[in-house]
Amino acid sequence: MFGRLSHLLLASLAFTSLVSANPSADEEVRAFFARESASVRPLNLGRRSAASSQTRHLRPVYDEASLAKRSKRDSITPPDVGQIANFDGQDPQPIRNGNGDTFFANSNHEIDAQNVDNVAAPPTDAGTVPNLKWSMSLSHTRLLKGGWVREQTITDLPPSKDLAAAEIRLSPNAYRELHWHRVAEWGYILNGTGRISAIDESGRSYISDIKGPSNGSDPDIYYFPPGVPHSIQALDQGLEILLIFTDGNFDASGTTFMLSDWLAHTPLEVVAQNLGVNTSVLANIPQKDPYILESTVAPPPFGHAGDQAVQDPNGNIPSPYVFHLDQQEKKVAPGGGGWVKIQDSVTNFPVSKLLASALVFVEPNGMRELHWHINDEWLYVISGHGRATAFPGGSSARTFDFQPGDTAVFPISYGHYVKNLSPTEPLIFLELFKADKFVDFAATQWLALMPRQVVADLLKIPVSVVETFAKDKQIIVS
Repeated sequence: MFGRLSHLLLASLAFTSLVSANPSADEEVRAFFARESASVRPLNLGRRSAASSQTRHLRPVYDEASLAKRSKRDSITPPDVGQIANFDGQDPQPIRNGNGDTFFANSNHEIDAQNVDNVAAPPTDAGTVPNLKWSMSLSHTRLLKGGWVREQTITDLPPSKDLAAAEIRLSPNAYRELHWHRVAEWGYILNGTGRISAIDESGRSYISDIKGPSNGSDPDIYYFPPGVPHSIQALDQGLEILLIFTDGNFDASGTTFMLSDWLAHTPLEVVAQNLGVNTSVLANIPQKDPYILESTVAPPPFGHAGDQAVQDPNGNIPSPYVFHLDQQEKKVAPGGGGWVKIQDSVTNFPVSKLLASALVFVEPNGMRELHWHINDEWLYVISGHGRATAFPGGSSARTFDFQPGDTAVFPISYGHYVKNLSPTEPLIFLELFKADKFVDFAATQWLALMPRQVVADLLKIPVSVVETFAKDKQIIVS
């Protein structure tokens, strides 16, 4: 009994020493711990800097340089007309127009710097608008023999119900194995050279080389209708492609079908009978689909796709699956500021019945004009830095910032613009739609063609100002 009481008294003495820098400095306490050996550990309740064990879940101590980066200064030089916040190279802070305050704890400043409008949004942002942006850099990358692939599906970007995307890299001469999809596949060649091959439902074959941008020229795009079996092979440079699929839930079962996977799960005697060969010939069919595989023999070089073509008794596919963007004329914005190239099945790419697309080039400080669409718009930034505000109606809005590799979706009828933030570099991006035709409505054109007094009364501006509005779509404004 006395021994337990002694233990309690000495432990209490150690506890009451928390006002000291080091409780275990007391001689009696030190003797107690020495006598009890490792069975009792001291309570390190003094100052954090004097603690003998590593602390956790405590705000770190910042040096003067760190504190300087967190200094409270406004991010906007008045007047605030919605311009992007400027922190002069310091870490972005949630401060604007005297509202907000600095981060008092840690934040991921690298992500904050890429998404300044998440940190200090313009005063026009309001309401609750879901996230409409996803960066491919946040996607899981699947590493394979001969390349890699990473995706953006509805699980990454829930508002993107119509379209899903993937970036795929094939090493020189590697294949994307023989396969087909329940949905349509559209591809934009990001870099390198390759070769695609396919057949249609009549057994007519198709083979063509594809290339990425080169010496300032625009790349190729391609389109495979739903169900069309195909393969993609990189040539000697290797190949990287942006792939688009006409279902946001692309990873759902029953969407992609691999030939080797199918044969591996069909009785071997059935496969042999179907192909007209002995079962021994098929002993090495892969039991797990490789997705990407390396070539055992290098293909003919770029420009010699015909050397690999098999003589087809049914003929060749009459409508090409490849569209050469470098052969399409630019539609230059009437007032300057950039250009656009539009592709759809109604206008110039007949086979692409489920996907309409546009390649958009915005000059420094230019802007894709205020507009909306009758389908969800899916966006992919190829190069440059941009900014867009999505307006879903109901007095709500949210602004997003974009870098290369970012994707976004503007749901049907959402009003928006896309502005180039750079004073020196162009902004290049893709607009894609699950549609047979590219359709947009331009705000300025609409106002210019309405009765002028109606517009003047609504916006509280002189009729003379309304008369200056452009009657043609500007597409891009400088």
